[in-house]
Amino acid sequence: MRKYGFAFLAVIILFLSCSSDKKEALLLIEKARNLYEKKEYGSAKLTLDELKTTYPKESALRKEALDLVRDIETEEQKRNIVFCDSMIIVCQSEVDSMKNLFLFEKTAYDPIGKYIDKTYNPQPGHASKYIKIYVTESGDLVLNSVYRGNPIKHNRIKVSVPSGEYKETESIPFDGGNNYSFTDLGVTYETVTYQKGRDNGVIRFIYHFADQKISLEYSGAKKTSPYILSEKEKKALVNTVNLASALKDTEQFKNEKEKAEKRLEYLENKKDG
Repeated sequence: MRKYGFAFLAVIILFLSCSSDKKEALLLIEKARNLYEKKEYGSAKLTLDELKTTYPKESALRKEALDLVRDIETEEQKRNIVFCDSMIIVCQSEVDSMKNLFLFEKTAYDPIGKYIDKTYNPQPGHASKYIKIYVTESGDLVLNSVYRGNPIKHNRIKVSVPSGEYKETESIPFDGGNNYSFTDLGVTYETVTYQKGRDNGVIRFIYHFADQKISLEYSGAKKTSPYILSEKEKKALVNTVNLASALKDTEQFKNEKEKAEKRLEYLENKKDG
């Protein structure tokens, strides 16, 4: 604070010998500095914006105003880092408390691991129709619709509740990846994967109506009659969405912290320069 004490004295001396406009500009500088010292950074920046807009010709004060802006931004970034650190701890604790409900799978072919609900992890042959959901380490939700029986070449699914509300996924064209099938002993197995938002709100729909009876229908070359999602399917989806939210929050705060650290490094380099 000593440097601002000297600065204030200099401002007083300068103030006594200035024009009216310059005096007003100096008062705004001092007001911004007082707000900065009170940690009212937003108000301090607004005051400096007012200075720039109202007195654009006071170029002699620009450097002083710029230095103060950098000081304000430096403190803001430090505060952001502290806040992000605290929120990362909170979010990571939430993630850790939920992880015991999940299996973690990661292979040499999967650069990103995934979490699958322990209570519902169906394997091929589990049933003729079912959905399966998992969340990646980075918090991305992936939904699979699985069908076994005579080929129907399904490429989307539709879910609905008794009130008539419904959601339908995007159509996923056959590509041998996100939409693939094979036949074994005369039985066809079809799996369609909906990721990166291509579920078109179906996941959130099931999450929202998990306490109701939800019908699911397969569509493609042929339609199938709807079947009712089991309680296990709905519960697994709810658990997975909750974990995804916690993982996403953790990742977001880590990214925000990284941005704040880079900005802080830039500002400190500017001061040193």
